[in-house]
Amino acid sequence: MEDLKVLEPLFRNALFQFFLWMALIQLLAQVFLDRRIAFWVSSISTTVLWLKAFDPITPIKAWLVILLIFSLYLLPKVFFHFNLFLYLKGRKRCPECYSEVHWRAKKCPFCGYAFKGVEGPGEEE
Repeated sequence: MEDLKVLEPLFRNALFQFFLWMALIQLLAQVFLDRRIAFWVSSISTTVLWLKAFDPITPIKAWLVILLIFSLYLLPKVFFHFNLFLYLKGRKRCPECYSEVHWRAKKCPFCGYAFKGVEGPGEEE
């Protein structure tokens, strides 16, 4: 029980509570909707509900965190053709059939596309 007292300040943090509510609504929305749509439904509904019941500063902080995470993913992808999530999984995307293959593959096992060179994981041709 003493170990749980360490987590108490975390649960009192408004930003953590906001993301916790967003995660709960996300789980409920995923039952009925697609994952991507469920994210937007949960984030917008959490923002609206939080604005009605609590302070307006917490959703602004939360959206800044969300935009920071999106920018960390999108900037390398747009400017350097580097997919962070594929890199972390040790995969690359086939330009012909868009399937994920091992980053050392010389030929796509799904469509037979021959890669020009063995690029690093996450890099796209």
